[in-house]
Parts: sequence; C-alpha cells; structure tokens
Amino acid sequence: MAVRKQDRLRQKLAQEAARIIVTEGVRDYQKAKCKARERLHALQGVALPSNVEIESAIRSFTRTFLPDHEGILRNLRCTALTVMNWLTPYHPYLTGPVLEGTAGAKTPISLHVSCDCPEEVLAVLQRRGLAVQLADRHFRQNRHYTCLPVLVFTYREHEIDVTVFSLRQQHQPPKSKTHHRSAQRMNGKALASLLGQARSKVL
Repeated sequence: MAVRKQDRLRQKLAQEAARIIVTEGVRDYQKAKCKARERLHALQGVALPSNVEIESAIRSFTRTFLPDHEGILRNLRCTALTVMNWLTPYHPYLTGPVLEGTAGAKTPISLHVSCDCPEEVLAVLQRRGLAVQLADRHFRQNRHYTCLPVLVFTYREHEIDVTVFSLRQQHQPPKSKTHHRSAQRMNGKALASLLGQARSKVL
C-alpha cells in the first residue's frame, strides 16, 4: 500500500510540475519539481519524478487542457523561423520544447547559432531595435560542461534565447536534460517545411 501511495504522489508531482512548466514558462525541470513538491506539501524524502515522466505529463497536459495547442506551437515556430531568417549567416537551429512539441504559450523559444564573435550576433539583433540582455548558460557536450553566451530578448511577446556556440562547436549539439542524449535541433529549411506541412493539413 505504501508503494502505491508513493506512486500516486509521484504521479501528482509530475502532473503539477508539467502544469508549472507549460503555464508559467518555467524551463528548468528540477525547479518545476521543487515548486510542485512545495505546492503539494510533499515531504522532502519523497522521490521526485524523472525528467522523462515530466515530459510525458507535459504532453498529457497539453492534450487535455490546451485545445489550441497546435495553434500555440505554430505561432511559436513561426516566430522562431522569422528570427532564424535574420540569423541565417550563423547557421541557426531551433531546439527545446518549441521543437519537441511540449511548449505552452509562455515557453521561451530556444535557438542555437554558431559564431566565434558573439558581438556580431548581438549587433544583428540590436539593428532590429531589440533590447537584448546578455547571460550565460552551462551545457553538457560530450562528458564536459561548457559555459556559453546567451542573448535573451522579447519579440512578438515571446521570450527568445539565442545560445552562441563557437564554429568549432557547431556540430556538437549539447546533451538533452531529459534523455541524456544529444538534444534535438532543426534548421530553418526543415522548420519551414514542417510549418508548410502543418498548414497543408489544416487546408
């Protein structure tokens, strides 16, 4: 009985963490798990759900509570493609929940570009009149963690972060935090094709 109770609580934690990620735009799974534990008043010793369980709960949540989820995804992906077109010389890729299909309306759009001079990418964005904040983030590549510059801004009411990899790193996608394998990425041509296919289905 105790095991069943633990399993039910673990499932509830996964569902609450999924809701937090989708509706509040929290991107860090660990942070979402901790928030879920606080809100459900779960004991510190309770085993938290895995990232894979969280992702499954996210997909279930979007199917159940976001009837226009396809429209939300399309809007996010169209916005991503516009920015990717600006950054074509830097080989942009879409990655993260917007690509994977687990994003909500408040989920940030994550892009990867390659350039040995991040200031070049910054200048392109600033010429568009965007207020860009500089940050950095740790990514796991192979067996090591690398600190990379990230350009963060808002466009069409969506938060967008552009991580700048060096040219040497451009063919080394970081590890996914969910599955511990190389993160999914999609270039602009493939994204445009995906959007075209989705549009033809609607028509």
